[in-house]
This record gives sequence, structure tokens and C-alpha cells, in this order.
Amino acid sequence: MAYSYTPNLISPLKNYKVNASWFKKKCTIDNVYWGLHLGEDCNIRTGTEVLAIGRGKVVYSALHSTVKSPRRGGRRNWGNIIIIAHKNPKNKKVFFSLYGHLGKRRAKKGDKVKQGKIIGIIAKGWTKENGWWSESHLHFAIYKGPWNGKVLPGYFRKNQKRTKLKYWVKPSEFIRNYDKNFN
Repeated sequence: MAYSYTPNLISPLKNYKVNASWFKKKCTIDNVYWGLHLGEDCNIRTGTEVLAIGRGKVVYSALHSTVKSPRRGGRRNWGNIIIIAHKNPKNKKVFFSLYGHLGKRRAKKGDKVKQGKIIGIIAKGWTKENGWWSESHLHFAIYKGPWNGKVLPGYFRKNQKRTKLKYWVKPSEFIRNYDKNFN
């Protein structure tokens, strides 16, 4: 599959501030161990625009949520999620940017996007679009592993075979050091 070269990267939000340093940290929510967190979360106002970090191709765009909220026996999930494939022009390696908890998706699978394109907006808390999380926020992640066409997990558990921890990198550092990432 042909992917667009991405010569540089920007942040997915105009005011990108990470809540806490949760990347690859153990997360227990409502007394349930979720695993190691594979991205950065940014609490941000509902309706805030989310931007494509660079040129690329949307490889995944879907709603991932339960029908019922956790308050009614359902589980939390991604809500609306978009995954974009990018290609480093220096070494030709492909990587993926992942955007979760979107109120609206403004890009669909197969779309080619330009850097800075509005691909979605932040969802309101306690909605299926938000994935039934209490606060409106963006879950942003960078994945450098092979793509199998399925949604990527937000957490890593040791005996789970869905992903390998080595494929995930800290997003803010990845963007800051993009020229050096694949040398």
C-alpha cells in the first residue's frame, strides 16, 4: 500500500498539554487493571478540533464503544477513533498516528490527509463517542509496528498477543525528535 511521505510533524491539538506522564505506566481504573497505557491523554474542551500531525492516509476510522455505559454494565472503549499511516521520507519507514475519543470523525478510511487537516473534534464525556470516559480528552498515540487492519489497543497487557510494547513510542518525544526517529 502506498503511503504519503511526511517531511515534518505538528501536534494534534493547537494547545497540546499532556495530563500526566502515563505513557507505558500501569493503569488501574475502577479497581480494574487495564495494562500499560500506550499513548498520551490530553484533557481538552469538548468540541476542540483535532489535527492530522502530518500528511498521510487514513487506514482506520470507526466508532469503538459499547452500547451501554459502564454505569449500566457496559465497558469503556475508544469511542470514535482515527488511525493515519505516514511514511518517513529519509528512511521510507511507515508509522501510524492514532487519535481516540473523537466526537465526530471528519476523515474516513482511504482518505488522504494533509498536515493540519481537521480530522475530528473532541467528544463530550460520558458519551459513546467518547468511549464512556468521564472527561473529554484526546488519547494520542504513535505506533511503529506492522499494520494488520484492526484497531490498535490503548493498553498493553503482558500475556495479550494484540501488540508488542516495543512498537509504541512516546508521542510528544516522537514529534519533537522526528528527524532522528528512524535513523
